[in-house]
Amino acid sequence: MKIRHLFPALALILGGCATGSFVAGPPEQPPAPPQMEAEATDEIRVAIVVQRSSVHFTAPESFTISGLSHETPVIQRGGEKYRDLTVTSDRLYAEKAFIEPLGEGQIQVDGKTYEGSMEITGEAGGLLTVVNRLPIEDYVMGVLAGEIPHNWPLEALKAQAIAARTFAVLERSTARQKGEPYDLEATAQFQRYQGSDLVNDKIRQAVLETRGRIITYDSKPIEAFFHSNCGGETCGADEVWSKDQPYLRPVACPFGNNGAHFRWKAEIPTRDLVRKLRESGVPVGDIVGLEAAERDESDRVLELSITDADGSVKTMRGSAFRMAVGPDIIRSTRFAAKVGPTSVVFNGKGWGHGVGMCQEGACGMALKGYNAFEILRYYYRGIMIEDMKKFVSIDEP
Repeated sequence: MKIRHLFPALALILGGCATGSFVAGPPEQPPAPPQMEAEATDEIRVAIVVQRSSVHFTAPESFTISGLSHETPVIQRGGEKYRDLTVTSDRLYAEKAFIEPLGEGQIQVDGKTYEGSMEITGEAGGLLTVVNRLPIEDYVMGVLAGEIPHNWPLEALKAQAIAARTFAVLERSTARQKGEPYDLEATAQFQRYQGSDLVNDKIRQAVLETRGRIITYDSKPIEAFFHSNCGGETCGADEVWSKDQPYLRPVACPFGNNGAHFRWKAEIPTRDLVRKLRESGVPVGDIVGLEAAERDESDRVLELSITDADGSVKTMRGSAFRMAVGPDIIRSTRFAAKVGPTSVVFNGKGWGHGVGMCQEGACGMALKGYNAFEILRYYYRGIMIEDMKKFVSIDEP
């Protein structure tokens, strides 16, 4: 996937849940998850540190550490012994070092706890990249911990688990076909992977009850985009990224209208707005006017007109404007702007790109009795829920 705009997802940890007014129909049961044992082919490679000068690790004393020079000190914590080490490039014997599980326990990296093993790679300029290799289901648990509140209804968590797993499977396939050193990163540009610290029993239940299930369209895994809140209506992928997918069509979504991220307001000093636009390549001297030149059917800004103090008018795509100013400031392209003497005030709805599943809407649907399959089928049109083993064959790089 080339476009991955999921910036507001982590903020949902502090957010509320939608309670829209749409009435649910009779519940329909999703396909039962398969009974599977963990397999090596379920592994995924997640870059949790990218090009940093030093990284701190803590691992159980029993774990195998290889590829590093010097002894690693042993510390005692809660009656258990751990290896404690700060790694810099000059500690690598060769290009890579490894920390691998042996028995029970987890690895801490810069204070966060992770399942699986760590691969430490030296790069140009004395920088390090750390890749967490772990079972995909453990990864999905860590994504749920970062993407949505753990106290949301179980069916919303299950819908998110299936969407996150689908996203990961497609990313993994693409990365390995290209020979990339890892499958995806633990950032908002991919999915918010938080490791195992925030994983609780409800998240484990949601992941295990959907184990191995992914979303497909026309017998292929879909691009399972999702966002915090759609502001009342989702939009098609073609309206955001000029790429059409038949399963990513606009749908009315009253379910998230009471969500914590349904409405937003931002005031930006004009000088800061001018600076951000200049940095993005838009040569403005000053801004005296800012209005939508074109909107889509969901009222999102497709083209924005920017009037300069000299009377000239420049246009840019609404999505490009949002990224230039900052997606945590301009939370969606569903906004109106008012230019004042020294600042511009934006009033908007929703948070995120608006494509695919509305997370707060999924929460609202679950509260009204919809199950995970019905939630996914509502936001992704014409899809099926199938076993990922039918579509994915992973060869170790």
